[in-house]
Amino acid sequence: MKGAPSCRVYLVRHGETANAGEVCFNGHFDVKLSPSGEEQIQKVSDALKNVPLKAIYSSDLIRTKKSAEIVCMHHDFSAISYAELRELSFGEWEGLSVREVNERFPDTLEKRLNDIETFQVKGGENFQQLKERVIPKFEEIISRHQGGGCIAVLSHGGVNRIILSHILGMPIKNIFRVNQEYSAVNIIQYYGDSPVVELIGGSHQHIHPPTWLERKISIQ
Repeated sequence: MKGAPSCRVYLVRHGETANAGEVCFNGHFDVKLSPSGEEQIQKVSDALKNVPLKAIYSSDLIRTKKSAEIVCMHHDFSAISYAELRELSFGEWEGLSVREVNERFPDTLEKRLNDIETFQVKGGENFQQLKERVIPKFEEIISRHQGGGCIAVLSHGGVNRIILSHILGMPIKNIFRVNQEYSAVNIIQYYGDSPVVELIGGSHQHIHPPTWLERKISIQ
């Protein structure tokens, strides 16, 4: 038996970025949303309109802060941003496209693909370090809402994968088996302090108010 539901998390990736014409290693590079990206998040915002969110969180980068602001349009509070929820830092690769990285740093992309967990660009982070930065802050956020209710977290592809892989007990080396397109929606339902992942890589069409707000969940 799952027990009584507590915190429900709508974990959302930001919308399309202004430099999305090429695959780029944005990391901490502070790129804006494209017009299409704003439209994507607007659809998420409209879908969350009828969800009684108690709080909205984001990283402190422009693309997630703007995404959070759009979601806040239907709610009477502002988003809270944290640097700990930033994307993986790519150091020397920040803001560069895959093409540019291949030109400036030959053969390094192959090394990264062969060592997802510990590969680290000069001046950047590896995914293990990202996990050590993100998970404590995420768990701190969840601890504030264990009495119940819904929250939204607007974050990044790498951050979302780290959170989901941590909850699912998935090795970091396998995190790219988790799909996270722009404006991807993930839903995590906590029962006390035990999380259940209800959705991975969904869209705004999968957002609905939880049934336990309307009726008592039956014992399964």
